[in-house]
Amino acid sequence: MADWSLLTNHGRLLLAIENEPGLRVRGMADGLELSERGVALILRDLREAGYVTSRREGRRVFYSVVAEKPTRRDPHGTRRGQLLGLLAAAETSRRTETTAASDAGLEA
Repeated sequence: MADWSLLTNHGRLLLAIENEPGLRVRGMADGLELSERGVALILRDLREAGYVTSRREGRRVFYSVVAEKPTRRDPHGTRRGQLLGLLAAAETSRRTETTAASDAGLEA
């Protein structure tokens, strides 16, 4: 079966930033299996659209999601934070199930 994701790379990056705010671009790229250049381009898109803010502390850049920003093309006005909360909860649940299966010697 082909490996695919329900989310775009932009959505996956938002979720990664929400889950680990101190993550460096290299860590984001490794975790999402993207190039550092690809992550940098997506970060630029997200900052320009107002979905992500960045702040520099010394040589380090910290990114954060603007949770109040509504999702694009959503007639119901779902807020980015609501969507990311649901996705983060689903990811946590999936990781817990995978860990439990691994501990039990089963394959998830």
